[in-house]
Amino acid sequence: MEKLTTSLMDERMPKTFSLCIHAQCPMADCCLRRVAWNAMVESEECVTIISPLRALQGEDCRYFRPAQRVTYARGFRGMQSQMLPAQYMAFSQRLISHFSRNCYYERRRGDRLCSPADMAFIREVLASIGLSHLEFDAYEEHYNFVD
Repeated sequence: MEKLTTSLMDERMPKTFSLCIHAQCPMADCCLRRVAWNAMVESEECVTIISPLRALQGEDCRYFRPAQRVTYARGFRGMQSQMLPAQYMAFSQRLISHFSRNCYYERRRGDRLCSPADMAFIREVLASIGLSHLEFDAYEEHYNFVD
């Protein structure tokens, strides 16, 4: 677990990410909220915790978040060059209506990572225009603090 807590320090965990103090929980070693507690308690003066009365100990805890990295995509500019103009128009319009204009361009440029849920939606749109084979510009692995 030492390697995991050390790498957690390198991630950009939101300041509002709630931590768990239940060390005796059977899920403690694989819960991101508990592993993050172990990493943050030594380096931070103030942390946000989930009320010990609200967090259930075990598999039924609604606050459980797996302490494993997930794949995010960075950018999809390369897709446009492989689309016909009508395909790109349909693709971009659906994504803009879903994400909003600014958030669409941030994701397309790679300024904002595409979460697994974002990637699934983009792939669904690609499939609807017959281009399910297209790939994102790059992929990265990070802990999932938000989704």
